[in-house]
Amino acid sequence: MDIERTMEFVVENLAAVTASQQRSEVRAARMERQIGGLQKLMVVGMRRLVKLEQRTDAKFAEVAVALKELAAVQKRTGQKVDRWLDSMRGGDGNGRKRR
Repeated sequence: MDIERTMEFVVENLAAVTASQQRSEVRAARMERQIGGLQKLMVVGMRRLVKLEQRTDAKFAEVAVALKELAAVQKRTGQKVDRWLDSMRGGDGNGRKRR
């Protein structure tokens, strides 16, 4: 009888270990799928970030060009205003007073 109880104990423990192992394998498979999904999301996200960065760089370049053009126009406008003020004060346009 002792041998039968021992065998039952071994069989019960083996069944419990087998069930636990199967649950662990199911969890591991689920985790692998989740990790694979996260990896795909990361790849897609990184690609989108690269595209966004390229577009942003292009827009910044456009803004820089526009700012340079604006600065040049403002400089010319300032020079014209200075000449106009000189002419209103009686200057000859070259910074000299008229006689």
